[in-house]
Amino acid sequence: MMKNILIIAGVVFCGMYLPLCRAEASHSNKIRVLRSDSDGAVLELRLSGFQTETTEYEGESYQSITAPDTVQSDQPGKPRMPVCGTLLGVPAVDGVSLQIIDASFKTVPGYRLLPAPEWKVSGNNMDEPDIEKAFIMDQDIYHTSAFYPEAIAGIGYTGYLRDQAVAQVQFYPVQYNPVEGVVRLYRRILVKVTWNARQVAPSPRRAPGTGRAYEETLKNHLLNYDALQRPASSPEISSPDATIESQELLEKSSGGTSLKIGVTEDGIYKLTYNDLDAAGLKLNSIDPRTIIVSNKGVEIPVHLQGEDDGTFDTNDYLLFYGIANKDIYTTKNIYWLTVGTGTGKRMTAVDGTLSGNAAIPEYFPTTLHAEVDSEYWQTMPNGGSEDHWFWDKQLTAPSLQSAQPEGTNTVSKNYFLSLNHISTENATAEVRVRLKGRTSVQSVNPDHHTKIYLNDVKVDDQTWDGQQIYDHKVTVLQSALLEGTNTVRLELPGDTGAKEVDQVFMNWIEIDYLDTYVAEQDKLLFGAPSNGTFQFEVTGFGKNTVMVFDVTDPVSPSRITHTNVPKSGNTYTLQFEGDAQEGTQYLALASSQFKSPSSIERDQPSSWKSTSNKADYLIITHEDFYSSAQKLANYRSGAGWKVAVIKVGDIYDEFNYGIFNPQAIRDFLTYAYNHWAAPAPSYVLLVGDACQDFRDLYKTGTLNYVPSQNIETNILGETPSDNWFVQVSGDDILPDMYIGRISVQTKPDAANIVDKIISYEKNPPAEPWNKNALFVADDDDISFEEMSEQLVGLLPGSYKANKVYVSTYSSGNPTQDIINYINKGSLLTNYSGHGAVNQWGLWANNKKAILNASGITSLDNTNKLTMVTTANCLNGYFAGTNPQKSVAEQFHLLKGKGAIAVWAPTALSYTSGHRLLFNELYKNFFQYNLHGLGAATTNAKISAYAKSKTWGELVETFVLFGDPLTRLGIPEEVSLSVDMPNGGEIIPAGSIYTIQWTASQDMVKFTLKYSLNKGKTWKNIAKDVTGASYEWQTPGTKKSKNQCLVRVMGYDNSGKKKAKDVSDAVFTIDAAL
Repeated sequence: MMKNILIIAGVVFCGMYLPLCRAEASHSNKIRVLRSDSDGAVLELRLSGFQTETTEYEGESYQSITAPDTVQSDQPGKPRMPVCGTLLGVPAVDGVSLQIIDASFKTVPGYRLLPAPEWKVSGNNMDEPDIEKAFIMDQDIYHTSAFYPEAIAGIGYTGYLRDQAVAQVQFYPVQYNPVEGVVRLYRRILVKVTWNARQVAPSPRRAPGTGRAYEETLKNHLLNYDALQRPASSPEISSPDATIESQELLEKSSGGTSLKIGVTEDGIYKLTYNDLDAAGLKLNSIDPRTIIVSNKGVEIPVHLQGEDDGTFDTNDYLLFYGIANKDIYTTKNIYWLTVGTGTGKRMTAVDGTLSGNAAIPEYFPTTLHAEVDSEYWQTMPNGGSEDHWFWDKQLTAPSLQSAQPEGTNTVSKNYFLSLNHISTENATAEVRVRLKGRTSVQSVNPDHHTKIYLNDVKVDDQTWDGQQIYDHKVTVLQSALLEGTNTVRLELPGDTGAKEVDQVFMNWIEIDYLDTYVAEQDKLLFGAPSNGTFQFEVTGFGKNTVMVFDVTDPVSPSRITHTNVPKSGNTYTLQFEGDAQEGTQYLALASSQFKSPSSIERDQPSSWKSTSNKADYLIITHEDFYSSAQKLANYRSGAGWKVAVIKVGDIYDEFNYGIFNPQAIRDFLTYAYNHWAAPAPSYVLLVGDACQDFRDLYKTGTLNYVPSQNIETNILGETPSDNWFVQVSGDDILPDMYIGRISVQTKPDAANIVDKIISYEKNPPAEPWNKNALFVADDDDISFEEMSEQLVGLLPGSYKANKVYVSTYSSGNPTQDIINYINKGSLLTNYSGHGAVNQWGLWANNKKAILNASGITSLDNTNKLTMVTTANCLNGYFAGTNPQKSVAEQFHLLKGKGAIAVWAPTALSYTSGHRLLFNELYKNFFQYNLHGLGAATTNAKISAYAKSKTWGELVETFVLFGDPLTRLGIPEEVSLSVDMPNGGEIIPAGSIYTIQWTASQDMVKFTLKYSLNKGKTWKNIAKDVTGASYEWQTPGTKKSKNQCLVRVMGYDNSGKKKAKDVSDAVFTIDAAL
């Protein structure tokens, strides 16, 4: 449960509203376009109905101001004030500017506005996160005698919605001078937005075709849509990149077999005849000299023993130098083995014959890097691209009341590092310790004091401040290092004044030192003490089968030949001569130390990086769930959709050289959007669960079937985002496709959800339960009930709103009532309140969860699936490091029961943002007839972000668990009627006649046909007609036809046929005289 720790306690919301202007019967606060042309647009905002809410805190009165059709700014520390905004279509994202032409306002004294609260998460437990809420005033604003914000309007952001450049215009209709205590309330703001299309360079983007569904999204959100003169339908466009191949370099052979070789450690890898044969490479039919090995698009030289005879014999083998992948996603690198038409690259043989004249070095410089990733700091402030994984839990300083003798009452942690065969040379070493400040105390600077000890000797003592990266760096004598185990101790005296709030993380330790030429476990990675020619002698090998490679450049290793390996006592010594430079790296090893790949598998070729592909709907699935994904694809194809089912492994192969990385999925979607045949895909479904512990460092065994991407959010830090995948047009967060996810880990779960989707659509919700909606509100804050009431007000009059408001339960059981309402049938179920990953709030009456796994699994609503929406925190946190299921997944995974889909957040956010977002969603469902789940949820996010740039994180972190093509089972009120002709008309042949019809709002395109034989055969008049009339040129005829009919067929914005009608009776086309 999310706990509110109010740092300023005792705030009481009085709920008193003081009108600042004459009460009106209704308020029509609107942004209007007064003029729009190729150079710009003039916008007018008119507001009325400002209201004040008074808050008492520590005997002082504070106010917050609201206005209809506005939202609160909610920037932590800054005054909370109403804002509103809109989107405009513009020629390009650059060169857009705004000028304030006119404004009228009223100045009102006697105001003290509270700042928006700041929220921080304590700890990493997302099951019961501790949330600290603080009102911390931005001193630069609150101590300045000036009106904030300085500008009452501006360009909030620019970006792209598909091929259309957009600009958000943000209005700030209230200004506040905190020193004077006055506000300005703006009743009217007139602005001019300019872009001068003649001077702004057009976007270099290719126009891939918007698609019918997204064209409706543009129409819904761009205030100046009618002036944009967008094409009625997207053109078919041939790609300028038609020569792009499925893989640019070497990963695929020319029609032959390719092997994917997995590597997780650095070293020399050996592939035997049996290894390659078992993987499916037909060695008997190939010339081994044509074998090619590549990595990340670059061919690497290999050593293929025995290839000179042109056959791969059973005793032959291949050696290559492989390195692990080094990023946050995986250590598994992929090397591709293919058979080409020419000779593959081979390692250069460098002669290592001893001349007898070269110096024999005794030592070489090297670095020990010690790092263990075992503790994840998810909520790191301003983490960005920083490392979020640390050696262990934070070290916390003791709470000291006064200065104490050194070494008493301190907190410390020892770290053990092994150094073997170190040099006894009289030299220096360097020790580096990287720390990260876990805490920051504003009133104390510096607030960290850390000491470093090496083998019980203090070597560094520093104070530093805040949540920064801090590197201890100290030079010591080489003699300070011990042969064998060395101990580095981190110590926190706790004497800064920050007391126990002085907390730090250990990240890694490095030691630069001099090593000697002694093999460890029959191998050694070494260099030279300086530039020059040396006779290297490496002792300590157990066998004489020793090879040495120059691996200075991992993509161009060479093999040292003509080496000596004489026996010296019970061991062997490797001898060779080489020209070494600073940074030269040799790897010497016995044949027993050759590594085996972590995996060898035959590639199944795919061709998704091809401009010949075309689809409306993309299903990206893990291989385990391919059959279920294909079943859904077949069902969609039967309804007329062009569907492509793509295995996620094929995406890694074609877009990241076979290496696991979420970026490959976005690169694929970007390619499909830009280069597949128009119109570009509009719908994406991900099939498979994800885990943000990409490398399984917590050892939970949770697989990344189809990963999500971590983004940085203000409160939670690193947060999973599926929206990130569909940000494929422009450098912005606006979604360019409708995306959903089926978060499953097993084949039965995947099959179950696909069956639920198909069954729900074939047998849609029926009366009377399809007009029931359930609204659940937490009891912690009245705003949760207010939000629910706002949504209830958007239901059509024929709907029944069932309410479970927990604050009203002095007795009884709200959990059981929720279950009962869903079991009886509820088209929609909405929860407003606090939440954690696996539950809804806590019921204050008994401190039990309002709803959790036990309640969800007890549901028995077979054939009455509900759509669940949660205006809370974390209910959609499906990719956490803990393998538990989120509330969204629990609802979705119930076999034949639970939810058809869930819309829930992966992050922490504010009720004011949720209020705006969900208001837009319910408008989409019940006012704008957007019943497709992908379209409705995506349009809600775009709408909320258009009104206030503050709510960008809602766009990024709300996830649709379900198929974006699924339509909410709202009772269809479809009507289509041909009004003219309606029978009996006599229309001259070859003349222009106006066909007229009336249709319900969900139909946006129409196909018209006519019949000359009372409906036995039909001929086309026109397709994709918009509006409610069409000028038809009747066909010429030598003989009058008196058995004529007209038929009109209507389609929704997804292209689905909704209704058809035929003229009431026959009419006559009169022959020309």
